[in-house]
Amino acid sequence: MKRAVLYCRVSRSTEESVSIDRQEHELRTVAEAAGWPVVAVFTDDGLSGRKDRAKADRALAMLEDGEADVLLVWEMSRWSRMGLSAVAKLVGVLGARDGALFVAHKEGLRSDQPAFGIMAAVIAEVAAMEAEGTRDRIKSMRSHVLGQTEPGEMRWLGGSAPFGYRAEARPGGGKRLVIDEDEAPAARTAARMFTTGSSLTEVTTWLQGQGVATPQSPARRARQTGQPVDGLDAGMWRLTTVRKLFLSPTLLGRTTRRVQVGQRADGSPIEEYRVVTDAAGLPIQRWEPVIDPGTWAAIQASIVKRGPNSPKKAASWLSGLLFCGLCGSVLYANHRKDRALGTFRCANKAVPSQKCPGVSIARGALEAYMEGLILDAIGGLDELRVSERVEGADASELEAVAHAIGDLQAALAEDGADYAVLLPKLDASKARRRELLEAPGRVVRTRVATGRTLAEAWTVGGVRERQVLIAGMLHGVEVARPLGSRRPIEERLTVFWHDPIAEDDD
Repeated sequence: MKRAVLYCRVSRSTEESVSIDRQEHELRTVAEAAGWPVVAVFTDDGLSGRKDRAKADRALAMLEDGEADVLLVWEMSRWSRMGLSAVAKLVGVLGARDGALFVAHKEGLRSDQPAFGIMAAVIAEVAAMEAEGTRDRIKSMRSHVLGQTEPGEMRWLGGSAPFGYRAEARPGGGKRLVIDEDEAPAARTAARMFTTGSSLTEVTTWLQGQGVATPQSPARRARQTGQPVDGLDAGMWRLTTVRKLFLSPTLLGRTTRRVQVGQRADGSPIEEYRVVTDAAGLPIQRWEPVIDPGTWAAIQASIVKRGPNSPKKAASWLSGLLFCGLCGSVLYANHRKDRALGTFRCANKAVPSQKCPGVSIARGALEAYMEGLILDAIGGLDELRVSERVEGADASELEAVAHAIGDLQAALAEDGADYAVLLPKLDASKARRRELLEAPGRVVRTRVATGRTLAEAWTVGGVRERQVLIAGMLHGVEVARPLGSRRPIEERLTVFWHDPIAEDDD
């Protein structure tokens, strides 16, 4: 009695496709009619035959190893689209094992028929040509759609909408992207956090703490399609996800595509994702931007600046404010494994060429003493949030013009740049920038109480927040070396305060 192994595949699940369940049902019917017990079923749902055939190989291995005698597929294309090599491997296994049988149900094709190898090869070649033609048509269509510059022709090519956007029906057919008013505020707040000094970790923590659904989460997919979201997973924000999101020009309403920028020694292409541009080399504005160009440019500088070669974060909120009373060098926080709190030490103490004997002081005691001085002076004051606006010159337009000038300069540097088109645009942008800069303007600052005192803000704040609080009041602290018996800490310190500068609230 022959034993059967079934292999079912569908490259894309749609209502019109031949479902995995239907394929398996019909193949089981064939096996039952022939008296072949089914010993295994392998399925690939949503995988391209040209990219993945691990389960097909496992099914064929059962035939080769004698664990099954018949390999049943619903249609020859389910196997042949994996390429001529897959068909050749199948023919080789069938030839090497007597009694092994391959059956393609839809065509009624069996490997015990005459000239099976020739027929299988022809079917495989036709399937490969069809797949190649389909791929070329898709590439051509994508290139045409991405190259459109008229707003009415902008189409979304499908897939999950980028964060901050949702897809909606487009007049004339297809879909377009519009701003998702549920997500855009979170994207803009996160962007502002970057521009005001927040780290990638802090922005990621904020997004997670606010319960913002991640781009690929079930909760987001349900909300954007009008389905209930109760109980659905909102996903986990990760540093890599946030970094990729805010480094991408998508939030500017632009699209990227993969282009070949070079070639390796072995002949393989070197490809990168580049912003889609028009014939003149300028970025195409495909959708309404979620954030303005100036904010996006500031984010790029902020994230890149915090790369692997960026300066380390301050170990203490007093870092950079302490100076040696003997040589004037900066004192740095030093951690020792045998001490719980560590010390601040003169930088020159560890340099052999320097004659300064060095000054050191216990970090915990110094921070506690300075904290007491600072909070006695300002702890009871209200915390104020300062906002700024520009009256006169349009700051947002100035940022947008600066960004446009950068795009034009980058386009001019590309091979084949159309100077006749780009140079007049560059001149016009520079002229507009001069107009904006020459316009009278002033910065208006407004202070609004946050509802908590500076002491409360100090308690919950980290190193960066505390440094911001003391930036306008503490110039530095000189630390003297103890002489003779141990001196009280206050006798070793000379604190230099900033003279207060009055500012009017406009």
